[in-house]
Amino acid sequence: MLAVRIDWLADQPNLNKAGIDSISQNMNAKIAPSVYGHLVDRYLFNFRVDALTLHHRLPVKWLKPRLVNGYGVVSFCLLRLKGVTLWPLPTSMGIDSTSCAYRCAVTDASGKQPEPSVYILGRSTNIPIVSRLGTMLFSGDMRLIRTSIKHRFDHVDVQASEVNGRKLFTAEIKPTGNLSSKLFDSIDAFVSFIKGGLSSYTPSTRAGHLSRVDLVEDSNSYRQVDANVDYSRLDEDWKSSGLEFDSAFHAIGGFYRLKYLGSIKGQIQLPEVQNVVKA
Repeated sequence: MLAVRIDWLADQPNLNKAGIDSISQNMNAKIAPSVYGHLVDRYLFNFRVDALTLHHRLPVKWLKPRLVNGYGVVSFCLLRLKGVTLWPLPTSMGIDSTSCAYRCAVTDASGKQPEPSVYILGRSTNIPIVSRLGTMLFSGDMRLIRTSIKHRFDHVDVQASEVNGRKLFTAEIKPTGNLSSKLFDSIDAFVSFIKGGLSSYTPSTRAGHLSRVDLVEDSNSYRQVDANVDYSRLDEDWKSSGLEFDSAFHAIGGFYRLKYLGSIKGQIQLPEVQNVVKA
């Protein structure tokens, strides 16, 4: 069973889930909040996964695996922002934060034309107030975690773990001039892929709904890096899924802006996902 839990409010005693549900529902009907900040680092670690396995882990029929060279794609995203605040307030009023998420590349078939999108297993952050406000603003649980990005002499160590110490992801990163990937044959191919999926869905705090948050501004540059992934939670939780590390990329500079577009009714329809929600 997938252990990356959806009920990320469970170990945060200062959060009142019923109150957040009520606030989120009211906000869903009145405003579309947007947050943004200056991008300091964005690391994306890409994994190949069996397409059928990924299909069975998606919560609704209208989200389908987005295949690249016959593979499903799951990525771990580690994002460091400076001056995070509500749009359009100046970033000088904001706070610095690091967030992360496991994201599944999908095709959204709910509209007239299928569009590339992302299904996010759950967002998380290292700042308590961002965890609380993010949960409220985006109507999706944003769990509090611990993160670390340490620059060594010839490499960078990145770590993410739950507040109870349980590891989520660890990797060592080095610069590289060569791209060895079965998914992407060039940086341009990866950039086209990642910028093609700017909408995202994640389990909502409203029962039976998915929360939609779109990336409306992502003005940064990417470069390939060499990564040694020491631990990924999905290796433990997605056993027998054919999950294999493929490639890693690093982005810096520019703005990063997320806009909440409301929650959408999406009944959970697969046993595997039902187990995740109950976990």
